[in-house]
Amino acid sequence: MRAEAAEWLLRLQAAPDDRALRQDFETWLAGDDSRRRAWRSVQRAWSVAGDLPAPPEDPGIGAVAPPLCARIGGWRVLGLALAAVAVFSLAPVIALHWKADYTTAVGELRDVTLEDGSLVHLDAGSAIAVNYGAARREVSLLAGRAFFEVVPGIDRPFVVRADEVTVTVTGTAFDVRAADDGLTVSVRSGMVEIGIDRDGRPAQKLTAGERLAIDRQSRKVDQARIAPEDVASWREGRLVVDGVPLAEIVEEIGRHHRGFIVIRDPALAARRVTGVFDLRHPVDALDTIARSQRASITRITSHLLLLAPAPAS
Repeated sequence: MRAEAAEWLLRLQAAPDDRALRQDFETWLAGDDSRRRAWRSVQRAWSVAGDLPAPPEDPGIGAVAPPLCARIGGWRVLGLALAAVAVFSLAPVIALHWKADYTTAVGELRDVTLEDGSLVHLDAGSAIAVNYGAARREVSLLAGRAFFEVVPGIDRPFVVRADEVTVTVTGTAFDVRAADDGLTVSVRSGMVEIGIDRDGRPAQKLTAGERLAIDRQSRKVDQARIAPEDVASWREGRLVVDGVPLAEIVEEIGRHHRGFIVIRDPALAARRVTGVFDLRHPVDALDTIARSQRASITRITSHLLLLAPAPAS
C-alpha cells in the first residue's frame, strides 16, 4: 500500500495542475482507511529527507505543493518508479532520528563537543548516539561518517561502535565511515585498536597514516597507507580517493546532493576512480567523474540523477 501511495505522490508532483489526476487521487484516498494511513506515512518519510519539496496534503487540509519536476517525457515512468522506491526507502531514516543524539542533513557539517571536551565532526547525512559511563566513553556511529578528536583518558577509554566493529582509543584523531558496503577507519594521529565482534579475530592496531577497510559482505579486511593530511578531507570540502569503487564515491557525493543518484550499470558502479573532487559542488564533481569514466548523466528531475555508460559514438 505504501508503494501505491509513493507512486501517487510522484504523479501529483509531476502534474500539480492536473485536476482529473487530483480527483482520481482523492477517490483512491477515500476508498480505504489503510490508504490514508499509507499516504501519511509516505508524507512523513518524504519530510524527513530534508529540504525536498513537501508532498501535497490530504484533501481539504492544504493546497498542492510546488511541482517536484516538469513533465519528463519518455523517462517519466522510470523516474516515477525510481523516486517511489527512494521515498519508500526513507522509512529507516525515521527510526534513525529516534535513536540518534546528533544528526546532520544533506550537505550539512556539524561539530559536536562532548562532555569531556572530545570533539566529533559529523559529515553530511550522518548520525551518532552518545553513551558516557564511569568505565568508558562510547559513541555509536549510526550512519555516515565522523572524525573524532579524543581527549586522553587512560582510566576511561573512548570507544566508537559501528555495527559489529569497535574502535578503542585513549587519545587520538581518526575518521570512521559506515556505509552499506562496509566500514573504513583512517588515523590522522595517535593509535587505535579495532575489534570485529562476530569474527572473533584478534584486535588490530592502526597508527597515523594507516587505513583499514572492512567489506560488509565478504568480511574481507584490507589495510593501506593514507597521507595523514588527507584523513577527513571532507571537512574542507574535498573528497580524496585512490582506486575507490565508483559506487562508494557516489554514496559520498550523495550525502552532499539534495536528491538521489542512481548508477544504472553494475560494471560502471564497480569501476575504480582516483582523484580529488569538490564536495561543495556535488553535481559538478559528478560531471567530472562521469567524463573521466566515459559515462553520462541524465537529469530526470533536479533531485534525481541517473549515471550510465555513455552511448558508443
